[in-house]
Amino acid sequence: MNREGKAKLEAGEVEALPDPWYEKLIEDMQDWRRRAETGLVLIKGKELPWYQNRQARVRYYLLPPYKADTALQTVAVFEQIIHRHSGMHRHQGGLAIYVLEGEGYTIVDGERCDWAADDLLLLPIRPGGVDHQHFNRHPDKPARWLAFIPMAFQEYLASEVVQIETSPDWRSSETTDAKTKTVEEPGAKAPPRAIARTEQAQGNATPERAATLLDSLFQLRDDYRARARSGLRVIRGRELAWENNRQGRMRWYLHPHKKDTALGNLIVYVQEIPPGGKSGRQRCPGGFVHYMLAGGGTVEVDANRYEWETGDCVALPIKSNGVEYQFFNLDSQAPARYLVASPNFLEVLGVDLGSTFEQIEDASS
Repeated sequence: MNREGKAKLEAGEVEALPDPWYEKLIEDMQDWRRRAETGLVLIKGKELPWYQNRQARVRYYLLPPYKADTALQTVAVFEQIIHRHSGMHRHQGGLAIYVLEGEGYTIVDGERCDWAADDLLLLPIRPGGVDHQHFNRHPDKPARWLAFIPMAFQEYLASEVVQIETSPDWRSSETTDAKTKTVEEPGAKAPPRAIARTEQAQGNATPERAATLLDSLFQLRDDYRARARSGLRVIRGRELAWENNRQGRMRWYLHPHKKDTALGNLIVYVQEIPPGGKSGRQRCPGGFVHYMLAGGGTVEVDANRYEWETGDCVALPIKSNGVEYQFFNLDSQAPARYLVASPNFLEVLGVDLGSTFEQIEDASS
C-alpha cells in the first residue's frame, strides 16, 4: 500500500467489504454451546450398533464430528473386539487403550507389548506414525478394549491412518467387495515410511547445555523423544496403588505428575464407589469421559439425573461456567467402578481451563 492509500485507510476513507466470517464465527460458537446444553450426556452401550471395518469390529460412544448428537465433541471413544487379531495400521499415536476383558498383546513397531484386563496400553507419538496390530491370546474367548483419542491434538500431529493389513473378520464380511479382497495379505510388511525416524539428524545435535531459549526447545525435544522411546507403554492396573481423596477412591494410570509413561496428553484413572455410596461433588470445566465398568446407579449433572449401568458412557460437556456432577452407587451390596479419561491441557491452560475447578462436597467413606 502506498503512502496515499495508507493515509486514506487511517482516515477511514477506504471502502471495506462486509466481513463474511465474523457473524458465522459467533453462530458456530452458539451452536457449540447449545450442543453442550442439549446433546447426549449419557450414551447407552447396549443401544450402540457394532460395525466391521478393515481394522476391527467396533462400536462408537463418541466420534466427533461424525456423531454430532453428543454434548461432548472433543474426544473419540470406541470399543473394539478382537477374536484372532485386528488389522494392522499406522497413525501418529497419542491414544490410550484400556483393556476391558481378555489377554493379548500388541505389536508396536516390531515390539511386543503384553496386556490383560485392567491394563492401559499407550501408543506413543512418533514422527511418521507407529505401526501396530492387536492379538488375542485366547481365540476361543474374544478380548475387548476401549480407546480414547483426544481429537484436539490430532490436527497438530498431522494424523493420518494408513491400512497395512486388513482384519480377518473383514474378509469374511458380506460387505467385502472384490477390490477389498485383493489388499495386503496378513503378515505383509509395512511399506517404507515417508518420514524417517532419525532422531538425531546430522548437524542437529542438542548442545550439551541449554545456553539459549532456542537450545532449551531442543532439550525439550530430546526429553520427549526419550519419554516416547523408553516410557511405560503398558500400565498394569493390578500394580497401581489406590488413593483415597476428597472425590473418592482412585487409582491413577496417567496424571500430569506421572512422568514415567510414554504419553502425557491424557489424564486417566479408575474410581470406585462403595456399596450404597457416592462420589464427591465437583464443579469442573467438563470434558471428562466416564465409562461404567461395573455396577449401576445414577449421576447428577447440573441438576439433571441420569441412570447408568455397566457398559454405559457418561461424557461431561464443556461449559464456560463449569459443570457440576456427582455419581451415586445404588447397589447396597457391591461397589461400582468407572474409568475416567480427559485430555491433559492442565499444564498449558491451567486446571480451571478458563472455567472453574472446585470441590463442593466430599465423597462418602
